[in-house]
Amino acid sequence: MKYVDEFRDGAKARVLEREMRALMPRLPSVPGRKLQIMEVCGGHTHAIFRYGIEAMLPEGVELVHGPGCPVCVLPMGRIDDCIAIAERPNVIFTTFGDAMRVPGSKKSLLGAKGEGADIRMVYSPLDALALARKHPDKDVVFFALGFETKPKPRASRTSRSSAITSRSCRRCARSSNRATCRSMASSGPAT
Repeated sequence: MKYVDEFRDGAKARVLEREMRALMPRLPSVPGRKLQIMEVCGGHTHAIFRYGIEAMLPEGVELVHGPGCPVCVLPMGRIDDCIAIAERPNVIFTTFGDAMRVPGSKKSLLGAKGEGADIRMVYSPLDALALARKHPDKDVVFFALGFETKPKPRASRTSRSSAITSRSCRRCARSSNRATCRSMASSGPAT
């Protein structure tokens, strides 16, 4: 991977540390208050602690650990629900790669895939639609997650699925199509 070595170069890190310290006096400040910087990704928080970045920050800078992205803070129960659906016969379960390693209470989607569930990483909802068209005998489920900026484009792409025959979803008994199971979008269990 390009640039990995650059990010782990101690000499470059010390140069950045000196530059941050030199910038601090020029930043607008409120007496008695620290400059607060929030990182919102759990991966960033992990790296900050793992590599001691917080200790490198100049006096007067405080990191605020944010809520984490939806992948990092996804409840285990939701992953367990996904795995239960994915392990059903005749199901092709699709999701983005960032959800594959999120742990459930017993295993991740990647673990379920290793045990034989048909779980596929996709790059777009359109990939799930293509699978549904290619495998009309299977129930194709697209599990989407992400920040609030992502659902609208995903929903608009998924609305193109009208070319796929609508049917009654056995799990939720509501009108659905082969590419998405609306019960996955609900906050509670399907009835």
